[in-house]
Amino acid sequence: MKQLIQNQQFEKELFDKIIKKYQNKFEFSICIIDLIPDNPCIFGYSIDKFIYPASCYKIFIGAEILRQIEKGNFSLETIVEVKSPNDVDKDSRIFPNDTRPLLKSGDKVSIEYLLNLMLTRSDNTASNCLIDFVSRESVTENIIQKYNWQGSGITRKFLNRTKEKQKYRFSEITMSCARHLVECFYLIETQQLVSPWVSKKLLDFGKERDQEKLNKERYKYIYGKGGWLEINLWKYSLLSVCKSILQKQWAVIRWHNNAYVAKSENAHYACAIMSISKSIFQWKKFPMEKVETEILDFMEKINKV
Repeated sequence: MKQLIQNQQFEKELFDKIIKKYQNKFEFSICIIDLIPDNPCIFGYSIDKFIYPASCYKIFIGAEILRQIEKGNFSLETIVEVKSPNDVDKDSRIFPNDTRPLLKSGDKVSIEYLLNLMLTRSDNTASNCLIDFVSRESVTENIIQKYNWQGSGITRKFLNRTKEKQKYRFSEITMSCARHLVECFYLIETQQLVSPWVSKKLLDFGKERDQEKLNKERYKYIYGKGGWLEINLWKYSLLSVCKSILQKQWAVIRWHNNAYVAKSENAHYACAIMSISKSIFQWKKFPMEKVETEILDFMEKINKV
């Protein structure tokens, strides 16, 4: 990958206009690559801070699946059987805008269908099946390590630790940082992630995910991969809430992340936003959509002729 120039002036302006409003309220990081100039530049806030990426790391799984398809190891039409305990999605309400049935043990579906489910509706069952199909070690070796994204290795499936195979049961939590995620989408956008074909397939899946946002916002195009995880002790017991507040000062913790490429009238950029919000109250959330809009405004301003 071409060496990216770090733009300290843009970092200062980003801090003054966006970061300082939120830095005392949330734990977060932002990394942006401006694609407008001939020599793209990179800048942000806490860009190397490792945070649990939630479903964002599914983009690495997709890249390795497609790499092996292009290599000829199998095809998009290859059939995979869903097996327990990989079938973790049990409530269709978690996918309110997707009418496709939940995968269940015994279902036989194509690799392409699993990829689509994983990258468009962020299906955890599909992700687990694909991780098993190529192995987490293969994703780490051929995608993570190839692009020097050490620290973002795929260590866990989307599965309760007790249901993992013994060798993975005590693995550390999967982590990533905004720099790695934004570099991944920069490579996809410039057709450098593995190959032009792999990059194009990942771009197409991403655009399908973000079609609704494209219709509503002022983007010419936008695509990416998000991630979300919530631990809300208010849903369990008042005792759990009280213990956590006394020991950790929170009752709800949320990880909310988004990595994407956007193009508008005057801006073209890759962006990764990773956040952790800890609160006693259920309604406190990182304002992801607001920050995304503020970043769009910022990028349009710095590139406006």
